[in-house]
Amino acid sequence: MAPPVAELKAMTDAFDGIDRLAEGAPRTDGAPNFRRMPGFPLFGTGQTTIEGFEKCLEPVIKKYGDEKHIFWVNLRQEPVVYVNNKPFTARDPKNLQIQIDSKDPNQDVNFHLEINNPEECSAMETDFAEEIRKRGEDFKYYKDQFGEHPEERATNEELTEKLTGVTTINEIYAAIKDKVPKLEPIRIPMNQENSPAEENFDQIVAMLKDTTASCPVIFNCQAGISRTTTAIVIAGLVKELQLTRELDRMRGIVPDDILDALKKKKLGLPGIDIEVQEDRNAMQMGEFEVIKELLAAFPNAKVAKAQVDKLIDLAAPPPRGTGVENIRECIIESKMTFDVSSDDWQTYLKNKIMNNIERYFYLIVFAMYVREVGPKGFPQTFKQFMDANSNLRDMIAEGRGKLEWERKIPDEKLEELKTLLSAADFKENMGKIIKRIYELSWDMFGDLPRGHHKNNSMHKLASKTMIEILPANLAAFVEKKCGSLAGTPDFFDVIGQVSWYEPEA
Repeated sequence: MAPPVAELKAMTDAFDGIDRLAEGAPRTDGAPNFRRMPGFPLFGTGQTTIEGFEKCLEPVIKKYGDEKHIFWVNLRQEPVVYVNNKPFTARDPKNLQIQIDSKDPNQDVNFHLEINNPEECSAMETDFAEEIRKRGEDFKYYKDQFGEHPEERATNEELTEKLTGVTTINEIYAAIKDKVPKLEPIRIPMNQENSPAEENFDQIVAMLKDTTASCPVIFNCQAGISRTTTAIVIAGLVKELQLTRELDRMRGIVPDDILDALKKKKLGLPGIDIEVQEDRNAMQMGEFEVIKELLAAFPNAKVAKAQVDKLIDLAAPPPRGTGVENIRECIIESKMTFDVSSDDWQTYLKNKIMNNIERYFYLIVFAMYVREVGPKGFPQTFKQFMDANSNLRDMIAEGRGKLEWERKIPDEKLEELKTLLSAADFKENMGKIIKRIYELSWDMFGDLPRGHHKNNSMHKLASKTMIEILPANLAAFVEKKCGSLAGTPDFFDVIGQVSWYEPEA
C-alpha cells in the first residue's frame, strides 16, 4: 500500500546511462531510447520531457497521419509528475536508501510504487503535483541512480532547485490533443521486474483488435527498455495477425504469386518457411528447459516461438533490430553475470533470470493464443485462455528455475587433480595442475561466446576447483592466509599460497 501523498519524495526519472541506443543510431532530444521497430508502426521511448512528447509524435504523424488513431501507451505503475519540464516519480521514502539484499530471495526489488489501477495512479499524480506546490519554491528531490548491485549505487542525497512549474501527464496529454485530436493516451501498468500480468496482454489486445495493421502505437516506460520492448513484441504479434487478414482480403484482386511472395516477405518465419543459417547457440536461441517442455507438449508452440523470436530480434539492438534489449538473449547475459558473481549476489540474479524466462515463456504462449483465437475475432481473453489451459501456469511455475545454475567439473576429473596435489612432490605437479584446471574450465564454458564473461566464468570455476581439490593440510594453510574458503579466494592467490607452503618440521 502506498504511503500518504504528503510523505512521498520526488526522484528524477532520468539517470546516467539511460541512453542504450546503438552508436550512430538516430536520437531524439528529450526522448531517451526513442525508436521504431522495423516494418511496424510500433515505437518505444523512455519517459520524455514535455517537449519530447511532440518530438516523438512528429515522425509518427508524418508516416501514419491518415490513421484514425495514434495510441500513446504509458506502461508505468508508478506515479509521474513533471517539475520544471522534467519527469519525476513519486517514491516511498522507505525505499530511497534501501539496497538490494542479495541474501533474501523473496525481497521485493521493485523500488517504485506499484499502482495497478490506472485511474488510481492518475489521481495520485494529481495529488502529488499539488503536494509539490504546497512545499514551496524550493523543490527538493533525489536523483535516480542506475545500477542493480549495491556497489553501483552511491549514497543518495537530497537535492534542491527553484520550482518554476508543476504539471501532470494528463494535463500534458490534454494540451497535445488540442493540436493532435487523434492522439489516444492509455495507461497499461506493468511491473518493472516481473513478466507482464495476463491482464496486460488483454489490455493491449483490447486496444488494438478493432484497428488497422498500420495504426501506430508509442509505448513508454521509465527508460524505454524492458517494459517497452516487451509491449512492442506483444503488439507486434497482434499487428502480424491484422496484416495477415488485410493481405488475405486482397486475394482475387492481387495475383496469388505476388500476394504469396508479399506474405512471405512480411510474415515469413525463419526456420519455418524461410531457410536461415543460424550462428547463435542453443541458449542464445532460447532453448531453455521449460521452453523445450512447452514445445514438446504443444505442437503449435514451435511456430509461435519462431514468430516471437523474429519479433524479439527486430525489437533488439543492431544488427538484427533497432532497439535496446534482446528479451531472449538478456537471459543468457544475466546468466553469464551470475556465473562470475559472488555467491551472495547470485541470489538476486537467479530471481531476475527466472523472471525473464517466465516473460519469454508467456510471450510464446501469447503467440499461440493470438494464432488460435485471433482469427475468430478474439472471443476469448488471454486470461480465459490460460484458465482453460491452466497446466501452462503450472509448467512455468515449476520450470522457470530449471537451469544449470552451477557448472561443476566431473568427479572423475577432480580425482585426477586431487591425486596430483596430494603427492609428496606436489609442487612439481603445479604446472600440470594449473594447465589441466584451465583446460577443464574451457570445456565447461565452451558454449559461451568469447569475451570477458567467458573469461571471468572460467576463472571463477578454476578458483572453485582449486579449492575443492586441496588436501586438508593445504586447505588449512590457504584458509589461514586468504581467509574463509567459502568466500572463494582468487585462483592466483590460492596458487601462490600453495606454492609457498612448507610442511612443518
